[in-house]
Amino acid sequence: EYNFRPEFPNEVMDELEDIPLFLDEKEINKELSLGRRDLRDREIFTIDGADTKDIDDAISLSIDSNGNYHLGVHIADVSYYVKEGTKIDEEAYFRGTSVYLVDRVLPMLPHKLSNGICSLNENEDRFALSCEMIIDNKGNVTKYDIFPSIIRSRKKMTYESVNKILEENYTEDDYKEFESTLLLMNELSKILRKKMIARGYIEFESTEAKIKVDENCHPISIEARVQRSGEELIENFMIAANETVASSIYYKNLPGIYRVHDKPDEKRLSEFMKFLSLHGYIVKGKNKINNPKDLQNILNQLEEVPEVRVLHDMAIRSQAKAIYSDINIGHFGLGSKCYSHFTSPIRRYPDLILHRLVRDYNYNYSDKIINERKEE
Repeated sequence: EYNFRPEFPNEVMDELEDIPLFLDEKEINKELSLGRRDLRDREIFTIDGADTKDIDDAISLSIDSNGNYHLGVHIADVSYYVKEGTKIDEEAYFRGTSVYLVDRVLPMLPHKLSNGICSLNENEDRFALSCEMIIDNKGNVTKYDIFPSIIRSRKKMTYESVNKILEENYTEDDYKEFESTLLLMNELSKILRKKMIARGYIEFESTEAKIKVDENCHPISIEARVQRSGEELIENFMIAANETVASSIYYKNLPGIYRVHDKPDEKRLSEFMKFLSLHGYIVKGKNKINNPKDLQNILNQLEEVPEVRVLHDMAIRSQAKAIYSDINIGHFGLGSKCYSHFTSPIRRYPDLILHRLVRDYNYNYSDKIINERKEE
């Protein structure tokens, strides 16, 4: 129905022959001579689900003598390998995203890229695009730098093991050397989340289901996906990087691609408020929502209601849909003035476009490049 195809065309597979399985010293030295920064001596690691094989993002954190956090978000440099005009690029554009089904993934990029040379695998040298931010104790990004890098992830961490450290005070032996960094990360994560909520970030109480299947793809259990401290930490860090990269383009008045989310549909919101009234839920608020805090106020009043998850699901359906646009109107649900998707170029084509823009503006900056991007 949606033209998904598990296999990649032969011409795409042919192009893969020229892409290496691993980075060699010649390629590394060439890139370093062109200005790519070597971060392989940094404590950088990844946190994902236990079954994740296409690892887009890695993180690092330190704190300076002034109490400022130095957060690094290091994203797979997919644009280095997937060049515009190639068959690999055309197929990625056609697919648009990776599609995650119950028992398999239909990847946007072939496995040699998505699970291989582009994936930030443990103890392997990888090219990345790094966004390093200095963040104060109020969660404000006071300074940033975005640049191509080479990294080596020290460990492929799982949410389950990280949550044991952050929530249960239990550290597995192979996590002990990272424990202090993870606790510092959790500290910064809470600061960032507090700032986001203060500006209007909306925390919907909704539950996503994860279906487990046997070897024959028959469902054997359904579990709720719960966002715990580790998942929230990664979300907060990725949002910080996405906002920083989007702002770096927007405030320089350069052509960009944004992830935008408009105010709720007035008719749907009015119907939601009417439903609440008819069923005896008394909330104080406006039918016309002018900013995220207005909706946040309504939802906060429903927190103690037994049916809170159902009501939050209804509130979600009153929302506009988030879309990609070259015109920045902000992201209502995040309470963000400037937001885009930078952190998943392995599985989202718009992220790959944003990486190319960042690369152009850092390496090939010229009126010609800007005009070409405007036309696109």
